[in-house]
Amino acid sequence: SPDEPSAESAALDRAQVSQMRVLIGELSDRQREVLVLRYYLDMSEAEIAGLLGISAGSVKQHAFRAINRLASRLEAAP
Repeated sequence: SPDEPSAESAALDRAQVSQMRVLIGELSDRQREVLVLRYYLDMSEAEIAGLLGISAGSVKQHAFRAINRLASRLEAAP
């Protein structure tokens, strides 16, 4: 079917997901927690701060550092 991805595309998608899992696993526990709560569970910064017992500023800082680290590692990947 034209709407289904090609085998090559599906394999590339799996490789990218696998690579992202590895990179996320390299983040600090707190950075990983913040990203999962924010982007997977769609929680607000205030909700995350309350749940983790940290300030909203700390939530922003952890998210910013995590995203920058992921971006730099993805750029450096072959």
